[in-house]
Amino acid sequence: MLRKKKVVVSVIGIVLLFFAADYLVGQKQAAVIREKEAKKERLHKLAFYLIVPDIEDARDIKRAPGQYEVVIKIDNLADEPVYITYPQAVAYLQTGTFWTEVPVREGERGAEEQVIRIDPGPHRYRKIITIDRSIKYTFYQMFGYMHVRIRVSLFVLPESAFQEEEVIDRYSDAYMYLKPYYIPDREIARQVKFPDDKVPVMIPMPPH
Repeated sequence: MLRKKKVVVSVIGIVLLFFAADYLVGQKQAAVIREKEAKKERLHKLAFYLIVPDIEDARDIKRAPGQYEVVIKIDNLADEPVYITYPQAVAYLQTGTFWTEVPVREGERGAEEQVIRIDPGPHRYRKIITIDRSIKYTFYQMFGYMHVRIRVSLFVLPESAFQEEEVIDRYSDAYMYLKPYYIPDREIARQVKFPDDKVPVMIPMPPH
């Protein structure tokens, strides 16, 4: 009888040990999942809130009608260096209710770099867009100006997670008004008033 009790106690002990081990494994797995989710949320915040692409400026390229040098500014608002892939850009011109893609090429050397390190602060990249005069565009609120959208895309990886190779795919649309080279400033100035009567090549627009 005593022997049977010992066997029963041993079995119960083994079962309890099994459940305890299973519980500990489950807790460890849950902790790992929570850690991964927290890391993913941090990377997402970094990529979409602390890395900020925008159009800083655009100008006509002399002796190259229809070509514009566009300066893309990427602000790193994080408190640490960040690795990104070289920013890629696709440009569109509003034509009626549609967006028509227009050619983009790199405006500087260095685009061949696959991954670059950016410190906190602003960083600038130049692109050349070409808008053929034959494209029938739509005036969008601003007389004479073209409504242009540039989609900037890149991969983001904080320096603290570089060895873990966890990256976020980041893209953002930036908008601007762009003055066609073939419309005289005086014609636009008759319709739109600017400070000091200076007609700008580019007018920035908020996200929309």
